[in-house]
Amino acid sequence: MQLEVLLPDSLNEVKLKNYQDYLNIQEPTNDDLLKCILNINQDKLGKVKSKDVDYLISHISKLFEEKQELIPTFKMYGVEYGFIPSLDDISYGENKDITSYIGEWETMNKAMAVLYRPIKQKQSGKYLIEEYEGSHKYSEVMKDAPLDVVMGAMVFFYNLTSALLKYMPNYLEKEAMKEQMQGVISPENGVAIRKYIVLVKEMLQDLNKLQNFPSINV
Repeated sequence: MQLEVLLPDSLNEVKLKNYQDYLNIQEPTNDDLLKCILNINQDKLGKVKSKDVDYLISHISKLFEEKQELIPTFKMYGVEYGFIPSLDDISYGENKDITSYIGEWETMNKAMAVLYRPIKQKQSGKYLIEEYEGSHKYSEVMKDAPLDVVMGAMVFFYNLTSALLKYMPNYLEKEAMKEQMQGVISPENGVAIRKYIVLVKEMLQDLNKLQNFPSINV
């Protein structure tokens, strides 16, 4: 008996939790890739036609090569979720939780619970989302979030952070020199600020090397 599997046409059809399961495996194999992304067990995988396995692996790998962009809203289980409308207005708690969770795939569902919340009002292309009550409220349901939405959010924050860090060192350096010349800050504080500027530049270099999306072996 051969088994027919439902092959995703895009990462929109792959759940975050399935990709998290894959990344949690030490030294994952192609079998692990298929089982996690296709959401099947070893018994069902064994019933897939042998000639189709290579095609399945190649197809899934190509999905991860597609360019991902920010998806402002998406629907899941009858609820429409919206990305934080204005990052300029986010609270300290939201900002702290986003930066704490978005750096690791195992906590990405918690980051998504901060970034996306149910839309409570929508008009003329604009919307309002629920007030933030902590990531725990939607962290479990966000495990089922489409992977393209998750990766689009990651790309958005990577680009945003990268742009900010490119701007910050020069700005901080100019301001520090200006204030020190005017006697606003002491030489000791000037040294501390310059050390901070170096740190920011190092962070930028690390970001440029960052690979947000772990590669899939084929």
